Amino acid sequence: MTIVSSPEHQEKLKEEAKAITARLETMLKDTPEGDARLMRTICIYAGFITETLMEYEEPDVVMEQAFHRIAELLHADPAEGDAPDPLMPPAWTIDHDTELGRQLGRGIAKKLPKGMDDIHEIAIGLIINDFPQWEKKDFPVERSLRLLIETVILSLTFEMATQDFCDLLIEDFIADGNAPGEGILALAAVAGHYFAQAEAATALPPEAEAEFTNVMVRESVRHGTPGIKNWGKLSAANDREAASIPEYLTRLKPEIDEFFVLIGLEDMMGKAVSVAKSVGRMVAVVTVEDVGQIHPSIAKSLAKTGMILGAKYREEPIKA
Repeated sequence: MTIVSSPEHQEKLKEEAKAITARLETMLKDTPEGDARLMRTICIYAGFITETLMEYEEPDVVMEQAFHRIAELLHADPAEGDAPDPLMPPAWTIDHDTELGRQLGRGIAKKLPKGMDDIHEIAIGLIINDFPQWEKKDFPVERSLRLLIETVILSLTFEMATQDFCDLLIEDFIADGNAPGEGILALAAVAGHYFAQAEAATALPPEAEAEFTNVMVRESVRHGTPGIKNWGKLSAANDREAASIPEYLTRLKPEIDEFFVLIGLEDMMGKAVSVAKSVGRMVAVVTVEDVGQIHPSIAKSLAKTGMILGAKYREEPIKA
């Protein structure tokens, strides 16, 4: 996706690139200078690119083309190695910061002649300008490129998974006669189940559960759910029995697992965050759109309850 444009158009893109840089300085002012700030910037750039990819029927193909183009412009290949980069943040942080980039990109695209195509060009321009500058701060271009690729892939995975899992719930689970509220409870149970497995696999920081819940909250708010944003203050739906949770896991988890195998996502917390985003979006669907119409406080409470109950089942459900 290379844009051929007039000098006036190019000047407009340069102006917006400068404005974005100034906006990023404000957004990241509380993050100290150093590697962590560079990582957050990479995530935001990844969000820009992810948002432009959603314009295409085959975003993965366009994504590969973009990676090759950036690598050629930088005259560099991504750093090699199988071990995760120690600077790679938790999945919930990647979701937070890439969504900042996506939101910023959507807002700016409205002011540009070619919309998302222009955002794509601006993002690439910022990347090929910044990465060599960061190398002067002992942050190699090859490392930046690898981190960018990994965060774009994960951000795109989150969005594709969210769409897929919401469709699964609506077209399969709810269409099969289950109430929308039961659907939210069931999907949230799957999210909690993955979270428990991630917790069992590695030590998580104390704030992990709250940050994980915030993934659902942000996605819900982003899509228009009204009311309280602090779900921690909500009471769990105590009238819900945990006995149905294994059945929900058996019903939904195999297809969700199959999706993750297909796209090659192995990180358990990445899986948990993907499903949590789907829960948040479904809360918005049933409270804002005409799909069952549940009161926001009830839908949020069901999501919270499902997550808590699902987290109690660390073992794999028995397949039907």
